[in-house]
Amino acid sequence: MTREQKYTEQLMNLGIYQPAFDPEIHTLAIMEREHQRTLKRWHEAGDSTDSDLYPVIVQQRRDILSHRDALGLTPKALRRLKASSIVPEDGGPVDSMGGSPAVNALLDAIRVQASANAVSGSDT
Repeated sequence: MTREQKYTEQLMNLGIYQPAFDPEIHTLAIMEREHQRTLKRWHEAGDSTDSDLYPVIVQQRRDILSHRDALGLTPKALRRLKASSIVPEDGGPVDSMGGSPAVNALLDAIRVQASANAVSGSDT
């Protein structure tokens, strides 16, 4: 099974796969293959953190993590993707941050009240 197939299967199992993810999956797989080749050369050169390859390895790890995050393959990204797909119980729309307009209106009212209290010096 190829890396691309493994990632596609993982995303399907998580319930977040969409065909639009395919180019990103392919890019991630390529990056991981390049990272493996760089690691191999680094090991052959003696595994030194003073090696010219070490900063490349660190950057590759960051880039891979960023791509995994974009696909929802990290816990934080998965929570973000799942939250954005939640439909409110009232069936209303969901904004880009995952909240319903009713909740956002309530939060806005609380913020207005809090700022009014801060200006007047009142604690209640």
